[in-house]
Amino acid sequence: MKLLPVLLAAGGSRRFEGVKLAMPLPGGTSLLGRSVDALSQVRSSCDTQILPVQVCLGGHADTLKPLLPKGTAIIPSPDWQQGLGHSIAAAANAAQSTDADALLLALADHALLCTQDYESLIQSWQESGKTTASWYLDAPGAPAIFNRADFGELARLCGDKGAKGLLKSLQKQQQLGWMALPGASIDIDTRADYGRFVSTRSE
Repeated sequence: MKLLPVLLAAGGSRRFEGVKLAMPLPGGTSLLGRSVDALSQVRSSCDTQILPVQVCLGGHADTLKPLLPKGTAIIPSPDWQQGLGHSIAAAANAAQSTDADALLLALADHALLCTQDYESLIQSWQESGKTTASWYLDAPGAPAIFNRADFGELARLCGDKGAKGLLKSLQKQQQLGWMALPGASIDIDTRADYGRFVSTRSE
C-alpha cells in the first residue's frame, strides 16, 4: 500500500491580513515549515509506503516556496481564490497521476498537530481499511485519508465546498473510519490565534 501525504497551503489568509504560513515560530521555523516537518517525519509501517510529502500552493506561493525543503514537490492550485474545493481537486488530480492507494489531506494551519497524530491516523486507517477522518467538534474533518476510490469525487470538488460532504456521506453509509483528534479543532486564522499559539510555545 502506498500513501501520498498532501499539505494544503493554498489559501489567501484573508482573515489573517498577511501571509500567516510564513509567520515565524519559536525554534526558528515557520508555521508552514512546522506543518511540513510534522508530516514528513511520519514513519513507514511494515505494510504502508509513505510517499514524499507534496504541498499544494496558490495564494502567496512566491513567498512560501522558499520556506519549503529543497526538492519538495509542489501542486499548483491556480483557482485557489475560488475556494478550498479547487485546491482539494488539484491534490486529488495529482494523486490520480501516481500509483498511490490513498491520499492523506492535511491543513497547513493545524499548528497543534504533530507527527504522532498523523501516525495514529494512519494506523487507524490501516486497521479499518476505510477512508478515515479525524473526529472533532462532533464531526469528521481533516486531516483525513481517502482511499483511491474517492479520488474521482474529490477531483470534482469546486468552490468553497471541501471534502466534509463526502466524509459525512461515507459516515452515513457506515463506510467511514474515524479517530478522535481534538487538536485538529484548533487552527490559526487570525493574528490573535497566532499570538496565543506563539505565547504557549514560548512559556
